[in-house]
Amino acid sequence: MLSESSSFLKGVMLGSIFCALITMLGHIRIGHGNRMHHHEHHHLQAPNKEDILKISEDERMELSKSFRVYCIILVKPKDVSLWAAVKETWTKHCDKAEFFSSENVKVFESINMDTNDMWLMMRKAYKYAFEKYRDQYNWFFLARPTTFAIIENLKYFLLKKDPSQPFYLGHTIKSGDLE
Repeated sequence: MLSESSSFLKGVMLGSIFCALITMLGHIRIGHGNRMHHHEHHHLQAPNKEDILKISEDERMELSKSFRVYCIILVKPKDVSLWAAVKETWTKHCDKAEFFSSENVKVFESINMDTNDMWLMMRKAYKYAFEKYRDQYNWFFLARPTTFAIIENLKYFLLKKDPSQPFYLGHTIKSGDLE
């Protein structure tokens, strides 16, 4: 048992060092000279911590009831081992979470999208979720089974956003046919 925890700690330390090294290397600019780099993203900010702490307990309870996140998990049948991990960890914190797959997988009650193309699967899943749940949920969060999300932090971040306004966070998918 001691050996396993020792190996785990070594892995955590090596992973941390590797992550720090990659982060530092990512900030080194080679070949850009003094030219300004055009940002194509927005710097996002969560609400101020002091503002959150000023909210009364009753207001927090009401906010948690009215602020609901529906989680869409796009999966492939071959990734069943990942499904179990997702189902047993962070999706428990979603107000509702459903798996969308290219075929029916009864063990996880997946919703069949009848396509292997991830772009089409994503599009169909969003359409399905929005048409069925638009009146019950404020936000629709899409993830893959390799994602780990802290839904409480997502909700905290989204407090400043208006759910009636279009908003996405992530990267665009550039494949599939646009209909």
